[in-house]
Amino acid sequence: MKTKVNIVRRMWSSLRFPLQVAAVAPLLSVIRASAQEVAVQQQKQQQQQQEEATNTVDPANPVNASISVMLLGSIGFQMLLFYLVNWPDRDIRRYSWQVISQTISIFCAVLLFQAFNGIVEDYIIEGGSMLWEVGVDMMQLVFWLTALQFVLAFTSGAINDLWGGEAPAVEVVELRVKSWALLFSHLAGFAAINGWGSLQQQMLNDSPLVAAAIVPIGWVGLLVMYKGYDIVRESVSRMDDGEKDELETLWDEETEEAEHDIAGLSLSFLMVQALRFHISGVLPDQEGIEDGHIATSHSAWQCKILFGCGLVSFVLSLMPLLLESRFQASIHDFEESTQELVARVTEIWNNFFTFGNAWCLFYGTKWALASSDLSSEDALLGVVLALVLSATSFLFIFLLDKMVDHHLLGEESEVADAAIEKLITALGVLVGFSWEQSFDVAVDVVAESNEERMPPAFSKMLMSVLLVLIVFPAWRLYILRTERDLAEDDLDEGRLKLKVLCEQQRDLLLNKEVEERTLDLAHLRMKQYRREALGSHSTAHSALCAGRKHLRVTVGGIAEVEAPVESRKRATTRHSEITQSLLG
Repeated sequence: MKTKVNIVRRMWSSLRFPLQVAAVAPLLSVIRASAQEVAVQQQKQQQQQQEEATNTVDPANPVNASISVMLLGSIGFQMLLFYLVNWPDRDIRRYSWQVISQTISIFCAVLLFQAFNGIVEDYIIEGGSMLWEVGVDMMQLVFWLTALQFVLAFTSGAINDLWGGEAPAVEVVELRVKSWALLFSHLAGFAAINGWGSLQQQMLNDSPLVAAAIVPIGWVGLLVMYKGYDIVRESVSRMDDGEKDELETLWDEETEEAEHDIAGLSLSFLMVQALRFHISGVLPDQEGIEDGHIATSHSAWQCKILFGCGLVSFVLSLMPLLLESRFQASIHDFEESTQELVARVTEIWNNFFTFGNAWCLFYGTKWALASSDLSSEDALLGVVLALVLSATSFLFIFLLDKMVDHHLLGEESEVADAAIEKLITALGVLVGFSWEQSFDVAVDVVAESNEERMPPAFSKMLMSVLLVLIVFPAWRLYILRTERDLAEDDLDEGRLKLKVLCEQQRDLLLNKEVEERTLDLAHLRMKQYRREALGSHSTAHSALCAGRKHLRVTVGGIAEVEAPVESRKRATTRHSEITQSLLG
């Protein structure tokens, strides 16, 4: 009996655990399934939260802020341009078109140079020594200076005789040469900034005074190169017949003017680099950019000092014009070569301080905005900087108009016109360079986002070239032409008056209340003003009519009028002062 009990106990012991497991297994399965279901639900919730976070738009993030400011600012900027180019005062319209023209020229030049320079840095300079970098950057300068010579020689028609081509009319090529001269002078100018700036960064970075030594070094280097190019131009110009014709003279004059802009633009930038080094204690990089912490740590006093340097540069930019006007008689007594040298040095001096004023205002405003805790994002700061400088520049146009009205730039029209032209150039640098900086950031972002498809340097090159292909023809065909037409009108008082009277005649024709007799009288007076403005009488006709009375016969009777005046003189009457009327 005991043996049976023991056997049963042993059997129960051996079977107890399997039976317990079998009893609990369904429960464990249910628990395991529930846990898996909970894990799946949690994973779905996490994925859903991530998708919601991705799709949720933060209205205050820097990218959205930059886009918003760009959209709002662009609309306001465009409407401001419409106001200015249609302003009743003709001088305001002319200054506005000049600023727009300079802005687009600077914009295209900087965009193209940055694109080409990016490829050179990524595929030629990278990995090289210090001397290699300086040498390559200087070779870029020589390349763009040489390209300037060839492009202007070709577009001016000065070398057409070398292959038997026909010489175009001067009136046809003037606008074409001016457009290419502006573009390539600014391209070569930024190449000079890059070349001499590389030398400043690598070898002259010990102190502000040492950094400023690049200015006389660059001055001498550019003058030597200019002299070499001048010898080549003279040789080519006299190669066919031993004399310089009108087209070859145009080539030489436009090239020299472009070379003056190159020297002024580049040397002034390098001087402002040294000034910023002295004020902040840190030399900015080759492109004038500072590290994030340094860029946002400038005090208000440092900004004021830089603005003050800009004001001093503005005053000094007027000095060459006043000195040249005062000692003009003495300069004419010099030899021709000495006169040319004095003229070149004076022009470069003037450009140096004119562009220096622009660079000081640009970086002073940039310091003020970066230190105002507006934003730490370069894209947003670039857009705000461009909008602020654009508004300031166009508002300065009205101040410029008042300065001319009250003869604050001198009583002599030529001196005043020269001063205005330099100020307009400075404003164009301000606006054009600021907008290019904003677009440069945008182009960099797009290029880096497509890095898997194309190297960023080539993406930037492609986008820059496409943008310039759209902008440059429109600037050359419409904006620059309008600017030149307005400038020519101001050089000829008769032509200016004729255009004002044409507007009056149009108003008379569109007014249905004006009688036919009044229109006939207005038409006759318009013909008289046209003869006076354009000098349409021939010499023989003038001699024949000498001493005779000039009569106008109308339905109202016969009236004696003044004889037509043949001479065409420089405009001394401003548009707002023209009071002649077709109705007498």
